[in-house]
Amino acid sequence: MNDAPMGWAGRLMQWLGFATRLVLVNVLFVVGALAGLVLFGLFPAAVAAITVLGRLRLGDAGEHVVRDFARVYRSRFWQANRAGGIFWVAGVVLFLNMLTVWAPSGGAVSSPVQAVLLVLAVAAGLGTLAAAATAVALCSRYGDPAASTWRTAFVLPLVSPLMSLSLLATLAAAVVVFSVLPVLVPLVGASLPLLLSGWLVERRLAVLEASQAAGPAAPADATPTQTEAARATTPALA
Repeated sequence: MNDAPMGWAGRLMQWLGFATRLVLVNVLFVVGALAGLVLFGLFPAAVAAITVLGRLRLGDAGEHVVRDFARVYRSRFWQANRAGGIFWVAGVVLFLNMLTVWAPSGGAVSSPVQAVLLVLAVAAGLGTLAAAATAVALCSRYGDPAASTWRTAFVLPLVSPLMSLSLLATLAAAVVVFSVLPVLVPLVGASLPLLLSGWLVERRLAVLEASQAAGPAAPADATPTQTEAARATTPALA
């Protein structure tokens, strides 16, 4: 077996392989979302994509990306939809709220009250986006009930401001890049943001788990909800 250090050609082939799999996951995400008619397919596809991308990031994706994606998509389908349902509802409420703020003035901010309502709506939208990204990573990493996932998804961004800001900045940067280079959208329009957001959230979760493991052991009779609550509210910050 040749253990010699990999040259530039080998590293180039690695990066090309990584990029190819990134495009493949993007295609699989779209297929998975459409297979569930978007409403029931978006969150399972996102969970499956983040799971495969996490393995890809660690170099463990192997040659069975399609099979692994399909397996996670099927096994996490109902869990992801139960966890994602609240974010569909939140999205509809925020959309209607934005219409209520904008429609009376024809799209212009005409009063201080309207400006405050608009700022609150934007803040709520950004918070919901961060929580949704966190929920996808949680569904990929754990098999918790929907209520536990919701609680952690909304609490974690609040107690981890650095993670939240990094997550929102990453998604904003992706929007800017894709607006400048729209040709990238059909190639990595979903997989690249999912790769980066998944890495940020999973890194934070790993820190919390390490902090919890270093502290007092959980009681033997602790329920999954209690354990999840301890994980979500660990005070250590990224």
